[in-house]
Amino acid sequence: MKLRPLLTGMVALATVSAALVAAPAGSADSRAGGPLISPALIAEMQRTQRVRSIVELHPGQDGEAVARDIMAASAAARIVETAKSPNFFVAELDDACLDALRDDLRVKSVYQDELSSAFMDDNSKLLDVSTKVIGSDRANAAGWTGKGATVAILDTGIDEDHPFFAGRITDEACFSSANPSVEAVSLCPNGQPSQTGLGAANAKTPLCIANGVNQCRHGSHVAGIAAGAMVRGAPSNGVAPAAAILPIQVFTRINSATACGAAGAPATPCFLSYTSDQKLALEYVAKAAKARHIAAVNMSLGGGRMWTEPCDNDPRAGTHKAQFDALRSLGVAPVVAAGNSGNDGVASPACVSSAIAVGATDDSDQIASFSNRGAMLDVFAPGVKINSSVPGGTFAELSGTSMAAPHVTGGFAVMKQAFPGLSVAQVMAKLQNTGMDISYSSEFTEVSTERINLARAILPARSAL
Repeated sequence: MKLRPLLTGMVALATVSAALVAAPAGSADSRAGGPLISPALIAEMQRTQRVRSIVELHPGQDGEAVARDIMAASAAARIVETAKSPNFFVAELDDACLDALRDDLRVKSVYQDELSSAFMDDNSKLLDVSTKVIGSDRANAAGWTGKGATVAILDTGIDEDHPFFAGRITDEACFSSANPSVEAVSLCPNGQPSQTGLGAANAKTPLCIANGVNQCRHGSHVAGIAAGAMVRGAPSNGVAPAAAILPIQVFTRINSATACGAAGAPATPCFLSYTSDQKLALEYVAKAAKARHIAAVNMSLGGGRMWTEPCDNDPRAGTHKAQFDALRSLGVAPVVAAGNSGNDGVASPACVSSAIAVGATDDSDQIASFSNRGAMLDVFAPGVKINSSVPGGTFAELSGTSMAAPHVTGGFAVMKQAFPGLSVAQVMAKLQNTGMDISYSSEFTEVSTERINLARAILPARSAL
């Protein structure tokens, strides 16, 4: 069981950039009353002179006014976007811009707009086995199928025509940045940095194809685990087969071999996700939460150093803290894959205290060799050789904490149907109290983390039939 507190009322994972790995330790640079400036941003600026950055604002501040002042400070500055969010904007900054921002009381923090990857491994147990392990098959048989709830999937989009999702894609969105400096192009079907409405998260766009293969399969696979519904050729139901699905594309195609290599990607082009696009997607989910009855948002992505304590005060790793808190206050669980480094600790953004950090086990309840673990973990779920949907109407096996997280996301949809009045923290406590204890050594201490069991969490006291 995790040792950090769950807060109420309020990114397969991989290391994704050289700057992210080599970020200097220590607290953020800050002058009295001024914004927190990430040390990693300063280090990267010394190396490249100009860095794509997120400028996060204090509540109620005028982003366009701050942007104008940045432009006045340096001819090299470029504002990427100011209108999408009232809470932050993206800009290419140099030293002169940072000097201008250090005393700007309108600005909360400044940090690099980094790239994250999906947490999966191609050495991929079957979905019909994993759903039996967590008891969702028995919960479904008793009528608890996630009906009336929605799961939001922040990933590489979805195969809208896949029979596993038929009639249950309730809305779509895309936040996918273009960036000429790394030859990054948007994956939104309209070619713009954002798109909303049905069709916006289509994973079968031409830009998703590379070397004859659809490279945007990860999102469809994750969505199928969380909420696929049994059809001919499918391995079984997903965890919440009657839940609605809100897919949001947050990945970008990177055509630069240098940028892909720096991110640890094995091939070019590579498909990575900007922090700023994730933040925009989380804000979109918050706006839709009540109308769509969203139970959980799934983020099987991330990167960075391993955290053994909450990263909330780090302006870079903890950047999603405000969004996660807002979602929890709306009854939406932010479910995040812990990472695939096999370390004691979790990656970002699973390190945020209000995230539900998920590690991976196999179907024998052994911790997957690749899974991050330790006291920062909230729960385990199966993540080894999971057979789920991929574009083209077919199915494939994948492994990773990416695959573990949607078992929990679907679990929250099932629990929302069964216990509609419970908060995120109360549902989490019920899943932990009824889970299978997995004890192990982490950082020279004994840790016990529960693998979820939906049948024990819901049955036999309740039945929807």
